[in-house]
Amino acid sequence: MVANSLMPHLPEDAPGDRANRWGGLPMLDFADTTAQILKRIPRFEKLSPELLGLGANGHSDVVVAHMNDGRLPVPVGLVSKTYNLVQHGELIERALKWIKSVPGATVPDQIVLSATANFERILAKFDLGEGLSISPDGKSVNLQLVCRNSVDGSTAIRARLGWYRLVCSNGMIVGVTLGRTRLTHKPEADLNDAFTPLSEEMSIVAKDRGMIQKWAGTSVSLDRVRAWVDGPLVKAWNPLAACRVWIISSTGRDARFLPPFEKVSPSNRIVELLSPVPGSPGRAGTIYDVVQAMSWVASRRTDVDEVEQRQRQIGELAESLMN
Repeated sequence: MVANSLMPHLPEDAPGDRANRWGGLPMLDFADTTAQILKRIPRFEKLSPELLGLGANGHSDVVVAHMNDGRLPVPVGLVSKTYNLVQHGELIERALKWIKSVPGATVPDQIVLSATANFERILAKFDLGEGLSISPDGKSVNLQLVCRNSVDGSTAIRARLGWYRLVCSNGMIVGVTLGRTRLTHKPEADLNDAFTPLSEEMSIVAKDRGMIQKWAGTSVSLDRVRAWVDGPLVKAWNPLAACRVWIISSTGRDARFLPPFEKVSPSNRIVELLSPVPGSPGRAGTIYDVVQAMSWVASRRTDVDEVEQRQRQIGELAESLMN
């Protein structure tokens, strides 16, 4: 239901101009050549507190960032004595080496990097090139490698493969059949262990492509989409996210919500229409069109962990719409 009056209310997952966050820290975005990205990233060092003029701590060390902009070194984390500090640059270089070993992949000229202010945590995206892309509706969907790392003890090293539609650069399907790895910062940690399992997952890329083509070739009525939005989707996500998927699927535009919040199904909520969603057909006619609506809503979450969690649910939800 669409309305054009009353004051709009933006829920937690509504679109907006707020920066993405990783936990409690805001994220900054960069897109540049590998060389320029590596120049931006500071070098990190793990030091005993005594070296910083602090009291001794038998259990923890301090991680310090040596900034590249002339600032004094910045403390960014407190980690255990056995913590294996992995430089972000080392992870990026290892990721590029892995891409070079993938048949059909092209080593990218640019990297897309999201990072916290002092680069304590980074998320890097690498496009594997046209050789592994697919165009189910005439617009390219490329395979990407996504890597995460932190130097402050907050998260493990992670690598995953996913599909990204270039028309709007929003994550389309992450982890439907393609896998992900997790490597903790233990003394024996080997970066190869983050990428070797992904090489095995490359054997099912063809299966993923077939699934996406199947979605693009499977028609779906809006009545079916409405019932699915008010059923499986709202149970998996929440009423507001489900409502946005419905509005995008039925109009091609995103929406924000207007009070009062009545106890109605997601497809019957009162909304104000916003701008058209990039790449949307305007009115969903296939499963693939609805997948795009889900992908858009998932990628608009403000926390990187929540984005990944929702993206990984898209494949299963799409299959529930087909059945």
